[in-house]
Amino acid sequence: MNFFKKIFQKDASEDLEIDEHGSIKACIALMLETSMADDLLDESEIKTLKATLINDFKLEETEIDELIEISKKNVEDSTSLYEFTRDINDNFDAAERVKLIESMWKIAYADGNIDKYEEHIIRKVSNLIYVAHSDFIKAKLSAKEQI
Repeated sequence: MNFFKKIFQKDASEDLEIDEHGSIKACIALMLETSMADDLLDESEIKTLKATLINDFKLEETEIDELIEISKKNVEDSTSLYEFTRDINDNFDAAERVKLIESMWKIAYADGNIDKYEEHIIRKVSNLIYVAHSDFIKAKLSAKEQI
């Protein structure tokens, strides 16, 4: 079973469980960092974030608001991206890291405008999680096609 399914899907008989590494919260935190990079948390970005979590990460809609609130707090308390990217590096394979970058691009495209600060955050995260530049570009193009 791939890592995303192990992390982001829960057994119907279990209560919501976050893996001990907090990978889901790290992903959401990085996507929130993208949406807040231009100092505007646009409703279209939140809507896209929620849709991405449902469609790409297979989360239940009922779980999302709570996870976003937890992740917002983590972002506010954070001093750098390292704590989030370290977890991604420890737990994601190359394809999963590219998928995260694509998700971040979807958030950035949501309001119809790629702000230079949004692109900077995505590029910085991409470098920190060792995504090749060619995959960075492919993820950007793929996200643009999906919006």
